[in-house]
Order: sequence, then C-alpha cells, then structure tokens
Amino acid sequence: MKYCLLYCLLIFTGFSCTKGGGAEEAPHATFDPTDKTYPEVTINTPTDNQVYNSGSVIEVTGNVSDNSLFQGSISIRNDANGLVVKDQAYEIHYIPSYNFSLSCPITVTTPTDFTVSVKFEDHGFNVTAKTVKIKVNP
Repeated sequence: MKYCLLYCLLIFTGFSCTKGGGAEEAPHATFDPTDKTYPEVTINTPTDNQVYNSGSVIEVTGNVSDNSLFQGSISIRNDANGLVVKDQAYEIHYIPSYNFSLSCPITVTTPTDFTVSVKFEDHGFNVTAKTVKIKVNP
C-alpha cells in the first residue's frame, strides 16, 4: 500500500509538471534554407584603436539588420591572457533591425589591449562577425 501511494504520487507529479496550455507545442524551426543574405553589422562605439583610462566604462553600441535575425553575441576579451571580461548573448528572432548596447567597466594596472567582438546570425545560419581593438591604460 505504501509503495502504491508513492507510485501514484510520482505519476501525479510527472503529469502536473507539463507546460500546460492544452495541445503540445510545435518545435521552433530556426533554419531557413532560402535565406542567403548575411546580417549587416555596424559598430558605432568603440572605434578601432580607441584608448581608454583604467576604470573607464567601455560602451559597445551599434546596429545589426537582416531579413531574418536569429541570435548574436558581444564579447570583450583581454588579448594578453585570453580572459573574456564581458560576454553578452542576444536572441532576437525575425526582427529586421536591432540596436545593441553593452557597458563594461575595465580596470587595469598595466597597459592592456582588448578585442571587442560582435557577431550576429540569421535563420539561414549566415554569420557576420566584426572586431574592434582597444587599449586601456592605467
């Protein structure tokens, strides 16, 4: 009897943890084999080889446009040791244009070079990536 009650409780718990809403949801299709257009990425700030002082906030801004945007990312990496100091992912389905913005304060004790990477992908798995090099001085 004790095991039967435990078994029934497990079955009930399993059914009560569904997504709900009635009918099962269709899987999200992300690949569009007809999409051959690459996203257009513009980085407004920072500019290539821009120099900052330690403690400054690095503002990464720009725009991406495409006929079927899917996802993207922005990262700031220390060139000396490969450490990623900031990484931001974006999921932006089907919109034609997106203004991105990322803020990251950086403090250094020696002059340090960083790479800002911006990468976006559309539903045709077309990827556009751009990088900007910056320097942060103590």
